[in-house]
Amino acid sequence: MLTRNLLKNPERIEYCSEADIVPALAKKLQIPKLDEIIRDYREHPVKEGITLHGARRTSVKLFMPNLCFDEQIEMGDSVWLYMGDLDPIYCIFVPWDQE
Repeated sequence: MLTRNLLKNPERIEYCSEADIVPALAKKLQIPKLDEIIRDYREHPVKEGITLHGARRTSVKLFMPNLCFDEQIEMGDSVWLYMGDLDPIYCIFVPWDQE
């Protein structure tokens, strides 16, 4: 179950860029256009997040912790992916333009 305390456990969190993890997750979960769904959610977030269903009874919850919980956390304005208690929780950050 997704709780605020779970998001504070550094052993469970993996911080990664969208390009690093999303293609592999889209293939693993068999959710076509996962990258587009994440970008759309980033632009139009909802408090309760959204759950996407993939193949073979898989699912992933997209959420922004600072919207879901009363307490603000580090990187809480980024899109996070939760796939259950046995998988890491991914914080998807967008790298800054390096110009």
